[in-house]
Order: sequence, then C-alpha cells, then structure tokens
Amino acid sequence: MIKALKLTMIIFGVIGILIGLSNIFIPEQVAKMYGFGEIADYVRWMAGLAGVSYVAAGIWVIAAAKDPIYHINWVKFVITKTLFFAVVTAYAIIKGYVSFSQVGPLLILFVIFAIAFLAFYPWRRARVSA
Repeated sequence: MIKALKLTMIIFGVIGILIGLSNIFIPEQVAKMYGFGEIADYVRWMAGLAGVSYVAAGIWVIAAAKDPIYHINWVKFVITKTLFFAVVTAYAIIKGYVSFSQVGPLLILFVIFAIAFLAFYPWRRARVSA
C-alpha cells in the first residue's frame, strides 16, 4: 500500500507541476482548451498565481512521497486538496459557471485521486506515528 501511495503522490505532483507551468506560460491556450474563449489580463495574472501554487505543491508532494508516513501531513494535504477541488468544481457546474463538458474531466480526475489517496492512506501506521 505504501508503494501505491508513493506512486500516486508522484503522479499527482507531476500533473500539478505540468498544470501549473501551463497556467504560468500558456494561460490563453489553457482557456481555449476549456472553451473559455478570450481572457482578461487580470485572469492571466491569477492563472499565473494559481500556477505557481500548483508547481510549489507538486514539488513538495513529490518530495514527501519518499516517506509518506514521516510526511503524513502532506498526504492529508493532498486528500484535502483533491476533495475541495472536486467539491468546488461540482459547485461551479451546478451554479452554471462552467459546464460539465468544459471541466468534467478535471472533476473526474479529482475524484479518482481523492479515492486513491483515501484507499492507499496508511490508516494503521499513521495512527501509530501520530
């Protein structure tokens, strides 16, 4: 289970870094990919800020994957992050801010990672370590 958790954390971190870099360097193309059309300058800035957050988190999630038991708070962080991202994305779809066809794959990705992190979470070992 720990090997699966490590691998999941590394994959999640790499995806985060790639998404972050795309938000920093090609926000217009990302917006077009999601069907958002033209974006304002302040949205480019906000995308860049979100991008550096993704990159920073991705780097540290990968680093924490070397010893998830020791870095159990990072495991809790990725569980929390994936669940919050899924909830906020679902809320945005329900409110009509975005459509499922635009962000549905991301919603599914967040849910899959949340389930994987919960499934691979070292429940017994984390309790002993805490």
